[in-house]
Amino acid sequence: MINFSDYLKQLRKSGQISFTADQAAKDLQASKSNILVAIGYIKKQGDLISPAKGFYIIVPPEHQKFGCIPAEELVPILIKHLKINYYSGLLTAAMYHGATHQKPNSFQIISDKQIKRELRFGDVCIKFFYKKSLANLPLEDVVVRSGYLKISSPELTVMDLLLYPNPSGGINHTATVLSEIAEKIDPIKLIGLAKNSKGTSWLQRLGYILEKIDTENNDHRDLVVNAIIDHLSGQKLTFVTLVPEISPAGYSRCKKWKIIENTTVESDL
Repeated sequence: MINFSDYLKQLRKSGQISFTADQAAKDLQASKSNILVAIGYIKKQGDLISPAKGFYIIVPPEHQKFGCIPAEELVPILIKHLKINYYSGLLTAAMYHGATHQKPNSFQIISDKQIKRELRFGDVCIKFFYKKSLANLPLEDVVVRSGYLKISSPELTVMDLLLYPNPSGGINHTATVLSEIAEKIDPIKLIGLAKNSKGTSWLQRLGYILEKIDTENNDHRDLVVNAIIDHLSGQKLTFVTLVPEISPAGYSRCKKWKIIENTTVESDL
């Protein structure tokens, strides 16, 4: 068997922690079948993970007890290999914007490519959610050890939390997150995003929820609420349920926001 461990050490010394089976075969002038045998042996020791077919990432000793490098370091490496558009969103992005009350149990990625299989390596879980187009969405870059991690802006984050209710943990969990990050929302940027997005239901729900909760800066919250009211005032709204998956029958209606109150909103904070 080829001395594959030395090859991995050389990669790490050069600052590279990922490689493909084809690259290793070329570098070592070995057959791909022999390379795959060596890879299989090293994987069993916990030194490698394979987040995509034929693609491998070296797990340094300090991370082997977790079974993987941190998700925020893994994602930029994997995305570069897959060559897809993405951003870290939902509860993951909310965490970067200050929602520290409850850490999400998975690293949530939104991509314009449908990836149904979640990635799980030891303590690290990455879940993918599909959005048809990511063009012109407001994103931010966060510096991580492996490069730059793209995350949704505060405004895009709150929009997605309301558009993807299940991975957001439900209405009350979303309310809790909003209570922590509402002061990061720029009213002008929020309305700009709303103008470029289809539908108003998420914005109606956002305004309704913000009025029901306390935030770390209620004065700023009120600015956001007033901006939403001004934007919606010139539009023809229809009633929407607060929680889409619950029947609207028999519930009261909020005329201000055109919301069918088919549940109550309670923040954990």
